[in-house]
Amino acid sequence: MGALAIDIHKQEREFKHLTLSDINVVKYLILYRNKVDVTYGANTNIDINSAGDMFEFNQELVCLYASLDNVIGKIELNEKELKLLNLIFEGNTIADVINVYELYPKKTAYRTLNRIIDNIVLENNKQWKEVLNNTVLSLDKK
Repeated sequence: MGALAIDIHKQEREFKHLTLSDINVVKYLILYRNKVDVTYGANTNIDINSAGDMFEFNQELVCLYASLDNVIGKIELNEKELKLLNLIFEGNTIADVINVYELYPKKTAYRTLNRIIDNIVLENNKQWKEVLNNTVLSLDKK
């Protein structure tokens, strides 16, 4: 249930809202997580001179990825589908998944990723509808 506004025109201040209800946004978030999400795979820093692993990060983007992880946790994925997502999150391409890891044949890998993305969007929309229904119903009762 995340949403984010990003300046897509470089300092022109026109924002495009990114939500998990958009298939293209979810696909981008999955395929480029290793480049965009600086918090993915971060470990605790035990250096006493440093406050943590991150010095600068986009809080909204981190929240959007947290929402993505939350939605992924709510949909039912089998072990191969989870492995596919984790390999992509680590920076592997679909071609790597097909050729190096031999997890899926070519067409099946793309279909599986698209099905996962569709399920994420559907679950996100379902969660939004539940929140809206609960909010509207509670307002009607008062």
